[in-house]
Amino acid sequence: MSAAASDAAVADEEAQIRAWLAEHIGGTVTAFERLPRWRPSWQVTVERGGETLALHVRGDRPSGLGICPLRREYDVLRLLQANGIPVPHIHGWCPQPEAIVMAHMNDTPFLGDVDGDPAVQGMVEDYAGHLARIHALDIAPFVAAGLKPGKNAEAVALDYLLLSESHYEAEDQPDALLRFVTGWLRRHLPLHRDTSVLLIGDAPQFFHNGQRVTALYDLELAKLGDPLADLASIRVRDINEPISDVAAVFARYVRDSGCTIDWPVLTYYTVLLFIAVPMMTKATFRKVTPHPAYVEYLSWAMGATRAALEAIAEGEGYALDPVQPVPATPPRDAYAWRDLVAQCGALPTEGFFRAPPAQSLALYLQRLAESGDAIAQAELDDARTILGMADAQASLLEAQLDAFVEQAAPDRDRDLVRYFHRRQMRRLQLLRDYPGPIVTRGLAPLDHLFPDAYPRATAD
Repeated sequence: MSAAASDAAVADEEAQIRAWLAEHIGGTVTAFERLPRWRPSWQVTVERGGETLALHVRGDRPSGLGICPLRREYDVLRLLQANGIPVPHIHGWCPQPEAIVMAHMNDTPFLGDVDGDPAVQGMVEDYAGHLARIHALDIAPFVAAGLKPGKNAEAVALDYLLLSESHYEAEDQPDALLRFVTGWLRRHLPLHRDTSVLLIGDAPQFFHNGQRVTALYDLELAKLGDPLADLASIRVRDINEPISDVAAVFARYVRDSGCTIDWPVLTYYTVLLFIAVPMMTKATFRKVTPHPAYVEYLSWAMGATRAALEAIAEGEGYALDPVQPVPATPPRDAYAWRDLVAQCGALPTEGFFRAPPAQSLALYLQRLAESGDAIAQAELDDARTILGMADAQASLLEAQLDAFVEQAAPDRDRDLVRYFHRRQMRRLQLLRDYPGPIVTRGLAPLDHLFPDAYPRATAD
């Protein structure tokens, strides 16, 4: 789409939103500003009968980047509001373009707590209390709104894996790591549990005023399922938006819900939610051009894949290996690479990004060029030593690994986890300049409050 056509489409959407506001809210629109966010969003001010309404209009993701219907998020927010759960006040549903019209929150969004502020940690624990209340809600109104409970324990456990697989499009080249992790998940289905509650799906996201949680938000992934999936989602979000003490958050949930944690089931959902990230984002790298944030998405995919392997290792008691730095040598035309990085950094940037998208992409490609064949050679050497694949060949390695994984017995899980984890740690070094915590942050420890949750790691 040309820039002119894109501008015209945006103008048309905004005209439709203004028309909806005039019919359903009334008053006079005095401010209408598009926000730099991952999805189309607008901050709107309406003067009506002597009062000022601050509104947030939340649109749907662009084609190719969405996961779940926006209407479902609206229905969940509306029902949570009716049940006294703190969410932004919902004013209504705009059908064209599809958008949720809600109160604009002037409070602070929780985006991680790198400084370890005790007040913020306390509010994350309070969030766990709200989560316990949500899990205790009657699901019948949510079922009536279109959310579907699993028919049995297998359906509950497989629901998100099947959704992830539906968004994953296999490429010409096989992906041995995804084959291994999805195979591991199917061998560890928690078939003894069939509880279905309302899940947030991507916790914890909330606004606060410095003292208390004022509203939960971003319920794009809300669904019905096992409550431990929401605790797993806290571990997933923690590696990119750090929480000071995840174990204390879990302890608060246990206290307020009256439920104990089934640790192997928590492992299952932790692995599932992590590996869903690359499965759901991989196609965007091919289908969406220009990509809104290529390296940000790449950091999610690579970091979450590494963490999925770490979760398996934690649950099984596997020790993982340290990885040496990938050697870097100046590539051909090194000055050109350096200049490309600098020029991309000088480009104007609009959006909600950790780093300028063009510059971060140029820097990633520069690191890839500097690594030469070092990463590929290390992966080949590991396949021959850790996995014993004496016939491994560089040009055929992924296909050989895929065939190896497909035939491997469960007693090879330790070797495969170690191999793939080392592979991911090397590849993540190509993102070492990117400021996302997910590039270097692993699973948060839980043993200081739950010392018997998982076995101690052993090397062999």
